[in-house]
Amino acid sequence: MTIRKKHAAALLLAAICALTASAVFAAVQPVPGKTQSTLSADDIQYNVNTNEAHAKGNVIVKREGSTLTGAEAHGNTEKEIMTISGGVSGDFPEKGVKLVADSATWTGDKTKKTDGTVEAFGKVLLTRAPKDRLNADYVLWQLGTEDYKARGSVDGVFENRALKAAEATRTGNKFWARDVKRYEDMIQKFVLSAKTLDGVLVKDEKTGQETLQEMTADKNVVFDYVDKEGLKTRVTGDKALYSKARGTIVVSGNSKAVRSDGKVVTADTMVMHEDTRNIEAKGNSKITFIVDDKKKNEDKKDGKAANKKESKSDVKTKKNDAEKISEPASSDKKPEKSEKPVKDSAMSDSEKSWVEQK
Repeated sequence: MTIRKKHAAALLLAAICALTASAVFAAVQPVPGKTQSTLSADDIQYNVNTNEAHAKGNVIVKREGSTLTGAEAHGNTEKEIMTISGGVSGDFPEKGVKLVADSATWTGDKTKKTDGTVEAFGKVLLTRAPKDRLNADYVLWQLGTEDYKARGSVDGVFENRALKAAEATRTGNKFWARDVKRYEDMIQKFVLSAKTLDGVLVKDEKTGQETLQEMTADKNVVFDYVDKEGLKTRVTGDKALYSKARGTIVVSGNSKAVRSDGKVVTADTMVMHEDTRNIEAKGNSKITFIVDDKKKNEDKKDGKAANKKESKSDVKTKKNDAEKISEPASSDKKPEKSEKPVKDSAMSDSEKSWVEQK
């Protein structure tokens, strides 16, 4: 009788443990003040004492309407943390966000102040309707917000801005990026690269879209824009400051502007005005004009050919008219020293190549 009772007790305990393990992952009715999470898979191993779970095959993790799927998963239900691997995909409908990655860790916030975080690794693609996109090797996203940290080949499009950098973060309305290969503002219509960027965004009351309020670019600054005549201008310097309130971008420290028509301006500081697209040079300013010698020689030959066809009387008339003005009109006469074409040494090889791409 005693053996039978012990055996029966053991069977009952086993049944309770099995029931408890299955209940942890079964869909249940939401409990007020609690967050409902479920885990399903082809095979699940769960320790009711440590709350550790291991799942394999068609893994699906759900939490408050959001879903992550993959080939395998392991984590702790008490700590609200689960790592999914093997072709991970996620759907967060409340924010219109979708995720693709090699693996991802989904962590809840036990303080319940936020919706937790998703930390994704390897070929990460985070998209948000209607057209936002973020590619990187690593992304940490704060659920329920637009805050993120991204590292490794960061390539993103956010409403009206595009970014390519080694690293980027956003917290609230502030963003920061390192080793920026390209930052494009599609509203202000300029492109910039620099060692680091710090910026502040504001929401436009009319359009509801975020716009750049102010930004600081530091070290190895390259700033490209198109002027009102439709010509490209590239400004380089040590530092750049953008202010929407003032409507200017100020580039300082060894600043230099190269226009696609060959003009080069150097100064201590360059100020580009957004409304006119004009550049104002301040301090030790100098402008250099690049003359196309080939074109000049061709024009000279055309002028000589035209002169040969003129009558002697026309030539005599032009000669008399030329004597009445201070500057010589003959194209054959050698120009004064001050009229000699300026050598294009003011531009580097990369700048010459950039100018030729107009």
